[in-house]
Amino acid sequence: MTTRVLMHITGFAIIAFGIVGIIVSKVGATPIDAFNYFVYVLTPDVITLGTVTVATGLVVSLVVYLIDRNPSILVSIAFLFVIGIFIDVWKVAYDGLPATWFVSLWVRIPWALACLVIVSFGAALTLSSGLPPSPFECLMLIIDRKVKNLQRSKMMIEGTFFMLAILLGLISQRLFEQVNVYTLVLVLTIGRMIAYFVRRIEHVQEKRLKPYET
Repeated sequence: MTTRVLMHITGFAIIAFGIVGIIVSKVGATPIDAFNYFVYVLTPDVITLGTVTVATGLVVSLVVYLIDRNPSILVSIAFLFVIGIFIDVWKVAYDGLPATWFVSLWVRIPWALACLVIVSFGAALTLSSGLPPSPFECLMLIIDRKVKNLQRSKMMIEGTFFMLAILLGLISQRLFEQVNVYTLVLVLTIGRMIAYFVRRIEHVQEKRLKPYET
């Protein structure tokens, strides 16, 4: 159990690093991360990016619990605070870097691509730990029961946050910092990359178990 928890938390630390890296790159983020970012910039000196992430997750958790009444969502809520803390820690770390580092697109685009891989690997770790999934994944599974299509369920959630992100981006007048072509790249590729890393992690886990098989 301890190993699984450590694996889960390590995955969140990696995810948070990648999320903040993509946001700092300002070439486009996932719809949920873009939404969180715009809430953050519209409330300067009031709320941190990590706190916004936790608050969004809590709202989704409440919706999940009201629909499903499954107490396992409480475990997901506990881990929400973990990822919120990691996001704030990495945000401070990134803010401490020289501002000139992320001026050129020749730096920002490759870094955003690298962070896509980082986020995918971190998400694969959390999924492979066997612990309850995030509130967003729980909501996706609930919607899937109704529409009988997991991909469509995922798109419904992302589409909702995409529209909200566009609205807040227009209000903040910083829309294209986090809603851009790279947003589409993330939506289309991150699921496949997570699945790839999950397979690799499971392969490594199976190899470790073989010596103990009789």
